[in-house]
Amino acid sequence: MVPRRPRIPLPDPGALRSGIRWLNSSGSLSAAVRAARELLPGDKHFGDPLSTAGTEPAQVLARRAWAASGGRWTVLAELGLAALQVADWLGPSGRGLGDGSKVAVLFTDLVGYSDWAVRAGDEESLEVLRRVDARVTDAVTEAGGAVVKRLGDGTMAVFPDATPALEAARKALEVAPEAKVDGYDPTLRAGLHFGSPQPIGSDFIGVDVNIAARLCQAAGPNEILMTETIATLAGDRVPVEPRDPGRLPGVPRGMRLYGLCDGAG
Repeated sequence: MVPRRPRIPLPDPGALRSGIRWLNSSGSLSAAVRAARELLPGDKHFGDPLSTAGTEPAQVLARRAWAASGGRWTVLAELGLAALQVADWLGPSGRGLGDGSKVAVLFTDLVGYSDWAVRAGDEESLEVLRRVDARVTDAVTEAGGAVVKRLGDGTMAVFPDATPALEAARKALEVAPEAKVDGYDPTLRAGLHFGSPQPIGSDFIGVDVNIAARLCQAAGPNEILMTETIATLAGDRVPVEPRDPGRLPGVPRGMRLYGLCDGAG
């Protein structure tokens, strides 16, 4: 005779629902989980629309959760956000480079592209963007950096140190002309700054980002315009020259600027 297995009592569905409702309504537990999220890597505010503007799975899920909850997070939602926060930080966009630590911010931009694109049309202009982007991305990743976003005919990237950022900028300027098409020879300019931008989801924001972007806009063709911190940290590896800062919007007064033209050193 085969012995009968003991029956395992199933939980009462009503009691289970009551327990979940109690857990979700516990403000103290929700606050505790929210506080614990500050100890996790990544954006501690992950979940709001500003930090979930991208298309990666963690951001999409968090954005949908925000829409469903109206921003009023329960305990279970906070636990889910904690997992998504770490998943987002581990994603391919380089968030791990910026948790309050200093990073080098690089902006590159194609010179004269917009005027040429109007004449050339979409097909050829998009082909140039694809070719240039592939070369800039290779230069960034080979130097240990990460592309944060693409801005039309420009790119923003971050690096853990100044020297690899400068090496990537030089490499990008060097290889960009290889992407030429009939009627347009791609020429890049770049801006570099070292600081502590704020990581927001897959992006970085703040004064330090604005400074690098403004330097890129002010740089000449085949020129890397950088702040003194970049020039100092790079040491004697490349011969940089002082540049007249003039009055650049978004750049603090008195900030010393240096330039490096492609092919120097």
